[in-house]
Amino acid sequence: MAKYFQKTIRPDIIDGDVSAVIQGSGNDKPFGAGDVLFDWQAVDLPRGTDGIINGSVHMYGEDGGATPAKDFYLLIAKSNDGIAPTTLGEVNSAVAAGSCPELPNVLLGTMKFEGNTIGQGILNMGTGTIYYYNIGSSSGQGGPIVIEPGINPAGVDRGASTQRIYVAGIAGGSLDFSTGVLLNNGSDMADGESTTLIVDGVDPRQAFRVGDTVYIHDIDTPTGTIASMTSTTIVLNANNVGVITNDDEFVNAQPLTIKLGFRNPR
Repeated sequence: MAKYFQKTIRPDIIDGDVSAVIQGSGNDKPFGAGDVLFDWQAVDLPRGTDGIINGSVHMYGEDGGATPAKDFYLLIAKSNDGIAPTTLGEVNSAVAAGSCPELPNVLLGTMKFEGNTIGQGILNMGTGTIYYYNIGSSSGQGGPIVIEPGINPAGVDRGASTQRIYVAGIAGGSLDFSTGVLLNNGSDMADGESTTLIVDGVDPRQAFRVGDTVYIHDIDTPTGTIASMTSTTIVLNANNVGVITNDDEFVNAQPLTIKLGFRNPR
């Protein structure tokens, strides 16, 4: 009897370069149509998994709101002779010419998440936006994504209990991941000063969740990982890393939560 299961993917769209989502001056830096949302992420599956049957995505919008009515796409690929496919290019830039030349050989399929028409694939919620994958709907989906058997992580023999695929994201229009959550400490915070960040502007619960990695707008080192929040505080797992200037904007490295449903016939 077939077994069904779900995998959660939370890509780090900053990945050590905060300028991918916000400018050093603190000004927004929206993604445009065709820009790389995130590069290849490895997803390990039980061996024998043969298809992706559905999916949904929660995405935080600009300053804690809903995202604009824009589509976006997931590319699903197998390994390139046992290693990850070649990079698609810089995040928040168009896929560079000549990027991932082996794509025709490794691409398993594409999932379009419909954002242009409310009710056909998008729900605007009080906190962000939910995209859902509509097979056979007017959003143009054709059916499950078939996963070829015998796909191995690098260096893993054919007797392994898992197989690996890769997922990358492409924006279909303007998407903005600024948060509007600002330090409200009354003064600058020294490196390692506290686990508690006093904030104002947008309620941080509208732009972050527990476990998210937090950056400030002009430093490529993460400030910390969120342990808890209130409407006016972010509590980190450890003292803040780096100096934080009063009114600095905090940025979420993981604004997308992707859930994909899989089928394993075993």
